[in-house]
Amino acid sequence: PTPPPARHNPRAFSVANIVRTQRTIQRNLDRAQKKEYAPLSDRRASRAEEGPPPLVAVVGPPGVGKSTLIRSLVKFYTNCNLSETTGPITVCTSKTRRVTFLECPNDTAAMLDVAKIADLVLLCVDAKFGFEMETFEFLNMMQTHGFPKVMGVFTH
Repeated sequence: PTPPPARHNPRAFSVANIVRTQRTIQRNLDRAQKKEYAPLSDRRASRAEEGPPPLVAVVGPPGVGKSTLIRSLVKFYTNCNLSETTGPITVCTSKTRRVTFLECPNDTAAMLDVAKIADLVLLCVDAKFGFEMETFEFLNMMQTHGFPKVMGVFTH
């Protein structure tokens, strides 16, 4: 005797109501996404009261490593590589704190503007060469315009 023919029932493993199944799948996906992301309204409310982020200006003569310093700080905080350091760069340092980095060109007018607005100045100095005249000019400008906090960064 031959075995009975294998029967194929296409509805045996399908769902009874496809619309209800699609809604259930979408609801589960939405619930999973809610667990992954924090609500943006809370972040915006805390930042609105906080005001603008502090401005960290990186100042020094050309070739001393200002761009390299900013790139390494951005890499430290964001784990992203920065191709070029043009304009102010705002970085989230924690969940509620931001910092803005600004590279100051070696120009007297730009130094004067930075001396007025900076909250912290990273003063880059080439340790092999020593202090240049522009560095002393910038320190004198900061004295007349409120003198923000200054940190020296010596490179070699």
